[in-house]
Amino acid sequence: MNIRYTTAGLFALVTASISQSEEYTLSLDLTFDTKYVFRGAQLADNVFHPSIEFGKDDFYAGIWASQPIENRGLPESWDDEVDFYVGQGWAIGEKTSVDFGAAYYYFPTGDSRLEPYVGVTREILGVVASFYLYRDLDIDATTSEGSARYSVPLGAKTSVDLGVHFGLLNVDDIGKYLYYGADVVFPVQLKENAVLSIGVHYSDSEEGSPTPEAHFHGSTSLTMRF
Repeated sequence: MNIRYTTAGLFALVTASISQSEEYTLSLDLTFDTKYVFRGAQLADNVFHPSIEFGKDDFYAGIWASQPIENRGLPESWDDEVDFYVGQGWAIGEKTSVDFGAAYYYFPTGDSRLEPYVGVTREILGVVASFYLYRDLDIDATTSEGSARYSVPLGAKTSVDLGVHFGLLNVDDIGKYLYYGADVVFPVQLKENAVLSIGVHYSDSEEGSPTPEAHFHGSTSLTMRF
């Protein structure tokens, strides 16, 4: 699903062995990132991302937030953001699944937005590949995004997780632009229900987008499951 929420999915992959017998899951994630970049556009510097997600079978619902630590005034004026999302997945065979859901983006100082989405995910030779389609109903924008992730074990409790993504954002009657990026994340399982992750990230977009320059940033996150 949306690149905002990939940390929870990463945690699910790392700790899949402990979730098989649970009736439901509750995950808390606390992430610090040196930049908040979404679909090629920088939205904050030095930002805190707390989130919590509930899951039962193939149903999930969560809250994710962006809280800039600095530059909240002019000239950048980075703003808070709180996202509410809900979705349902279905397995199609052993290695393919589909996902339907919606996200509500709430901005305390701006206009809020509603974005339904649909996606398909398939594992191919250890690579988890996804393609999602999003439709923002408030700004009349359609986003198509593909991603691929591959995990290389480094030991019993750690790995290096490699990811790439690319997308096309098209706003009706205004224009469109391409964006793309890559991630390298090192998750370490501290306990059965806790994972510490350190990541480096790159994102860019074609000239003519809101932020045509490239972005490099780093993140640290602690994810716990209850």
